[in-house]
Amino acid sequence: MKYFSLNASTRPISPGSLSRATQEENGRPHALSPEHANETKPALGGLNLKGELLFEHTTVQREVLSIKRKWEHCLIVFFALLVSPGYVVGQETNRVILVGDSTVTDGSGWGLGFKSFLVANTDCLNFAQNGRSSRSFRNEGWWKKALEANPSIVLIQFGHNDQPGKGPERESAPETEFREHLRQYVRDAREHGIRPVLITSLTRRRWRADESIEPTLTDYAEATLAVARELSVPCIDLHKLSIKQCESIGPDCFRAYEPMTAEGADHTHLNDSGSQLVGQLVVAEFSKLDPAFAELVDQTKLSEATRNRPKQLSAGQFSVIETDNTLTVLQDGQPVLVYNIQSPPVPNGIPSIYARSGFLHPVSTPKGKTITAAFPYDHAHQHGIFCAWVHTKWNDREIDFWNLAGGTGRVAHRRVLSTFCSPDEAGFEVELAHCTAQEPIVDVLKETWRIAVHLTSDPEVSCFDLEFIQRANTDIPLLVEEYHYGGLGVRGTVRWVNENRRDAPADTPAHETNGMQNELGHDRVLGNHETTRWVTLWGNIDNSPASISVLSHRDNFRFPQPARLHPTKPYFCFAPCVLGKFEISNENPLKGKYRFLLSDKTPESAWLQDQWNLWSTEQ
Repeated sequence: MKYFSLNASTRPISPGSLSRATQEENGRPHALSPEHANETKPALGGLNLKGELLFEHTTVQREVLSIKRKWEHCLIVFFALLVSPGYVVGQETNRVILVGDSTVTDGSGWGLGFKSFLVANTDCLNFAQNGRSSRSFRNEGWWKKALEANPSIVLIQFGHNDQPGKGPERESAPETEFREHLRQYVRDAREHGIRPVLITSLTRRRWRADESIEPTLTDYAEATLAVARELSVPCIDLHKLSIKQCESIGPDCFRAYEPMTAEGADHTHLNDSGSQLVGQLVVAEFSKLDPAFAELVDQTKLSEATRNRPKQLSAGQFSVIETDNTLTVLQDGQPVLVYNIQSPPVPNGIPSIYARSGFLHPVSTPKGKTITAAFPYDHAHQHGIFCAWVHTKWNDREIDFWNLAGGTGRVAHRRVLSTFCSPDEAGFEVELAHCTAQEPIVDVLKETWRIAVHLTSDPEVSCFDLEFIQRANTDIPLLVEEYHYGGLGVRGTVRWVNENRRDAPADTPAHETNGMQNELGHDRVLGNHETTRWVTLWGNIDNSPASISVLSHRDNFRFPQPARLHPTKPYFCFAPCVLGKFEISNENPLKGKYRFLLSDKTPESAWLQDQWNLWSTEQ
């Protein structure tokens, strides 16, 4: 096989680093802390309101009494308008405050996401407090502090902690007391020259069997809407909007937006990604309420965040197609790889427990030969190209994420982060979860993949990179114990199963010649568990050669990593756990980079070593 390199004119010097939806802080407007709330600021508008500045563009003749009196009259009218509720003028800095419970806070609500969509000259101060209701927020003095911040606009959301069972110091009935509390908030705001905006409660995510939401805050949402109508107050029906949003995403995928604890997913509050997701809902509706509100919103950023991701991208030889079930990258119209967003149908005769999402299959050579397998009859838990750990401990629980039949853990797709396509590379970024399979269901690890298919100078070779980051999804690290396999796995076609095939289904393709080798030139027996820079798996498909080779990057953990080479099955994995136990935490994530070479020829060792050398020198 001839030597090849990535297309010289477009070759990426270094595969792009992972971009995550949770990293949206660039351009975030300045947020004031409560202790600075009383600092002097201009009121809503574009003028510095110090009286003398109003005369900078006009020469006032002090000796002309009549002219002076006219200006004094103008000032009186101007300030009278300024303090009128809802009056808006242009100015250098504006202030918006948020009032409510924990679902509004920066730490566990939509507040941080809301702030990130405001323009740079808008200060947003969040007075929302965990566990407060419309009653206790006022009684504890938080409302007084909020008013003293002298904002121009206040957004108000209560309901969660007003419900029965929260105690007399917090509860208020939706038909009576809760409505009166909201009326008083509105009256107080207007008396202070502040424009109030009411917001119905963010939904709790109580899922029905049909994956719809069972509402638990309807009475309080209706009460909020009623007060808004009664007092002509702008209102955002977040309760309705958030239910619709949740149902469009689904219970499994929405876990990516929820805080995770040792007890499982928090179905009330939001993590940073959830704050962005719901924050954009709130700010989009806020922007629609009044043209003056819209001026406070970064409309470009909001448009980008709310724009639907294209389902198909094309550039040069490449295209990327996204459906509800799969992500496919094609080159010259030929699929190179497919990522499974949903589990493919489980074949007849294989238990449903082996269903799995979040893996690559089919993966094909340039001539269209499928070189991977899913649900193979001999090892149904091995799915194409996948990543999982076997012998682990977390929070006093022993979890096997690899062997699905054990029923303790699994790996699943959570969400698509992005897709991209250019003449030199095409691919996508996705988020997966390594989760427990027994109650409480916890997403122990959050994993991000970046898959990039590259243009090469050899039409007989396809090339793609897989980069991943795994980090703990709670404050408890995952302990990966020493074990003889686990990590990034590659499962080849069932044509290459070398052991007794009597149990193979009748439609299983006939056995064909195959082999496996590491960089030392050792086969699947001698090379098992040796540290290596690369592994290649090859064989015949329909009597002609095909191969998949995987290069391990020099920056990988415990490089060069041991590789588990199975003695009879067409499967191998890079397994750093062979060298001993290690922990994966949020502070110390595990990162990996691997390059895959797909060919319709049997690769030579020297060629593979050259490819590794070329890749390792890329900056």
